[in-house]
Amino acid sequence: MDTESDSQKITDSISSPLPLILLASDNPRLATHLLHILQKEGMSVMFAPGYSELEALTHAHENGMVLIEVSHQQSVEGAVELALRLKRHNSSQFVGYLADPILHTSGLAGDAIFPRGVHQLPNALRAYFNSEA
Repeated sequence: MDTESDSQKITDSISSPLPLILLASDNPRLATHLLHILQKEGMSVMFAPGYSELEALTHAHENGMVLIEVSHQQSVEGAVELALRLKRHNSSQFVGYLADPILHTSGLAGDAIFPRGVHQLPNALRAYFNSEA
């Protein structure tokens, strides 16, 4: 049952601006799809084709939020190393991951882990940043 306050919460979450998203992945094809979905949802996203390119992009856009997409278990170590380097450079840098639930217990070090499902991700990002505001 939809109440007026529920409708207002949905409207507020859709209209709340998010910071610039800096996105990279171990699977560029998947990341390109996520990039298009986030842009279609009105989010500002810059794409780096790999983890090393993301580090340079982050230094150029320090106010952006970093999202590291982790598709494969063997990419966890590289993603964590990147997150730690970014945090050493700027401890207030937001570093989030997009990962399958099975990777949530893999020692990912960062600020948040988001679902990478194209239907859940935009709403999860909005909900997280609305709760932080």
